[in-house]
Amino acid sequence: MAASVHITRRGPVADGGIVYGWGIDDRATGHVVLRADTEVVRPCTPSGVPIGTMLARRGEANVEHPDPALHRDFVVVIAALFRAWERTGRPPEAVTRTFW
Repeated sequence: MAASVHITRRGPVADGGIVYGWGIDDRATGHVVLRADTEVVRPCTPSGVPIGTMLARRGEANVEHPDPALHRDFVVVIAALFRAWERTGRPPEAVTRTFW
């Protein structure tokens, strides 16, 4: 079954990161903070405060999290975000991707 992920830039945070809001169809939503200087993405609150220890680095393929559903959603979001960044050469304003 196909689904769509929608990612929108929400704004900067004090430590130099960028907060993105994301949604996967009508089933899951959340926020991630991207630190462009370190190329790290982490789940966060709407204000950019990191949640938990899960993170992903651009160029690395290892993301570990004990909750399979959250892990899958996070991987879908970061894959779309990193791919758009790679294509444009800078962190994107918005991304929409379909996946299955």
